[in-house]
Amino acid sequence: MPEKFVVTPWEVRGKIDYQKLINQFGAEPISERLLKEMMKFTGELHTFLRRGYFFAHIDLGKVLKDFKEGKGFFLYTGRGPSGPMHIG
Repeated sequence: MPEKFVVTPWEVRGKIDYQKLINQFGAEPISERLLKEMMKFTGELHTFLRRGYFFAHIDLGKVLKDFKEGKGFFLYTGRGPSGPMHIG
């Protein structure tokens, strides 16, 4: 039986099954195709992307498509911000 793993905001324990984690959160692996598409817009990839530290995404393909078509997009990071909402 595979070792149970735990991933929470406060703890990471055990041997992580990244595919299971991806499935659990409804994400998709970051593919070479997406990385190449991103490089068209950025010139080079962030070190963490190049080294595979970021391994999954949700809707990155949609963001790149909208950006390519000249549409805007908003990036909201974090759940439950620690302070009041603000612009800038």
